[in-house]
Amino acid sequence: MIIMKELPLDIGTFPNLIENGYIYVDKTKYIHEMYKPGKKFFLSRPRRFGKSLLLSTLEELFKGNKKLFEGLYIQDKWDWEKNYPIIKLDLGKRSYDTSDELKLSLNNFVKETAAENKIEISGDLLKDNFAKLIRDIYNKTGKKLVILIDEYDKPIIDNINDYNIADGNCKVLNNFYGVLKSSEEFIQFIFLTGVTKSSKTSIFSGLNNITDITLAYPCICGYTQEELEYYFKEYINKFSEDNDISNSSLLSLIKEWYNGYSWDGENRVYNPYSILSLFFKGQFNNYWFESGTPSFLIDFISNNSNNNNNNLNVLFNPNKTIHGEFPNFQLKNLDFTTLLLQTGYLTIKDVDIVVGELPSYTLDIPNKEVNDSLFTSIITEYTNENTGDVVFLARKILDEIIKIDNNGLQNSFDSLISSIPSLLCGNIKKNGLIESFYHGMLFSWFKLMGFFIQGEILTSTGRLDAVFKKEDLVVLVEVKYSLTESLDKMVDKAISQIMDKKYYLPYTDYNVIILGVAFGDREVKSHVEPLNILS
Repeated sequence: MIIMKELPLDIGTFPNLIENGYIYVDKTKYIHEMYKPGKKFFLSRPRRFGKSLLLSTLEELFKGNKKLFEGLYIQDKWDWEKNYPIIKLDLGKRSYDTSDELKLSLNNFVKETAAENKIEISGDLLKDNFAKLIRDIYNKTGKKLVILIDEYDKPIIDNINDYNIADGNCKVLNNFYGVLKSSEEFIQFIFLTGVTKSSKTSIFSGLNNITDITLAYPCICGYTQEELEYYFKEYINKFSEDNDISNSSLLSLIKEWYNGYSWDGENRVYNPYSILSLFFKGQFNNYWFESGTPSFLIDFISNNSNNNNNNLNVLFNPNKTIHGEFPNFQLKNLDFTTLLLQTGYLTIKDVDIVVGELPSYTLDIPNKEVNDSLFTSIITEYTNENTGDVVFLARKILDEIIKIDNNGLQNSFDSLISSIPSLLCGNIKKNGLIESFYHGMLFSWFKLMGFFIQGEILTSTGRLDAVFKKEDLVVLVEVKYSLTESLDKMVDKAISQIMDKKYYLPYTDYNVIILGVAFGDREVKSHVEPLNILS
């Protein structure tokens, strides 16, 4: 009988994981390659990607706990004779609802750390106290310090929809981290992790010369395909046997659901939390997304209604491209694409580097889990439907389109429109955004159904509103909106426009369906037909 190692679900410390025999995916090769004395490093990764475990691993290395690293890559490559005093700060465990609260919490951390090291600190000024702590530990031990900071940006991210609080916290952190720059002579190594890379005019202005390894080490967090198949071999076999599915079919499903995160356009990794949850619970689900509902992201879409359509178009565009330096997080001019990329809802699909030119990054949604969860949340935000009803209705609409069930499709669209709260609809109408709102809703439904979306397709005869592709199925979509014109006339006009302008010509090798949708004031009319009936 094969005894499988336990899954380290919610185990965030390296000693706990090793000492209790949990599965550990060895990342020490990357640490060995990265480490340089006197260097300052920063790593950006989405939540639940193993950043805290990485810091815990670094902590034990610098403590010189050789026994924990038996059998790992770094065992015979590290200088175990040396150890260093460590200051480790987890911002996720501090208070930060206001800048004053954050300042007080950081000061408490400094004084607690001083007490642990039997150092006297009695002042009230955060910056002075932190500088004294570093200097006194160095003087007491005669050794340079290692500084490890986890979730350095959490006081900002968690207040992203309240600029004043986020900005106040940013200034406190900028002042606090500035101490690290002025204390370089006492420091051996610095490593910071976070979700976002803040602009150099913000937090990192107080900590210059930091090396960002976000793109340079794409596999330092997350599981590669090889790591998945090696470390979880027994769990893959068990899952296959329990569900009467071949290993190859199972691995294809796992890749579709959870793979696809990339920071260099070549190496792709799995989110560890999703993989561990999959094997622990024995079923596919949206684990990463549901482990921490991104309320700040949905709130950002809602609170920025004037840019709402542009925001959603970023998600609908499968080949969104950015040029130049990997985008930094700028609080005052927050860019939705940057926010999505750094928080893991978009990833780097491809990198194009030409000598003498700025690099070009093509972005996309990483996998099925993120796609389905994100668009379900968006639709749920704008309707009174619960998550289960949203998923069911999306499947129902897809089935009705494939079967050319116009009565069923009309009923489904009626149900969708009627579920939009009157207050929301009134606000959107008041701001003149109702047409773009309906477009966003319709596109969100089709993304949830798994369609590849191309919007506003220019042809020699005109502009088609959208093309939705799913395997060999292509749905050509024309959308009309008016508060005065008859819905029936608008639908007829939509269908006629597709046919008269021959928008279908590039897709004759596919199974083509034509969909016309007309929106009025909280009312909708739809009509779907197969191309072969009209040809």
